[in-house]
Amino acid sequence: MKINAQFVRVLAITCFALPCAAQTGRVTFYSYALTPKQQVKTAVVPAGTTSFTGWLYEGNKKMAHASRGRFMTFQLAAGGHDFVTSYKSNRPGKTSLHLDIESGGHYCVRLSARYVSPTPGLLIAFVDSKIEEISCKQAVQEAGGYRRIDLKRIEPAVQADLDTSSTFPKEN
Repeated sequence: MKINAQFVRVLAITCFALPCAAQTGRVTFYSYALTPKQQVKTAVVPAGTTSFTGWLYEGNKKMAHASRGRFMTFQLAAGGHDFVTSYKSNRPGKTSLHLDIESGGHYCVRLSARYVSPTPGLLIAFVDSKIEEISCKQAVQEAGGYRRIDLKRIEPAVQADLDTSSTFPKEN
């Protein structure tokens, strides 16, 4: 039996490339946006949760500048990842989240901010950012109608990892 050499090369490349491509998981981040009712509550309640508009880091690597009511999904290598949020663009903050990403898995992460208002209705002081993994079912309920973040808010070094879908991922 005669085997075509080109067929063998294509088969070898395919067998090598496919397992490597499957060694990623998806992580969807979104910046929580308040409903009009929640916005009114924010004005009168002295402490609570509001939208986060700041920087998302993976370790010390800047990924994106989060925008209220927007989401972003990244294809990331399987394994441990540490994500950090910060209001400052020159260094990661203290609030972090560790995710052990499994190949083929999908994870949802809410970005928000905690605030304290010493004088309700007058001044809001942001205490810290908040980054937390939540179920993707809950994420779809909260952010299913959000639009994808603008590409200009994604750091060029990680743009290749960004999922280009314009709709919030519905499956887990």
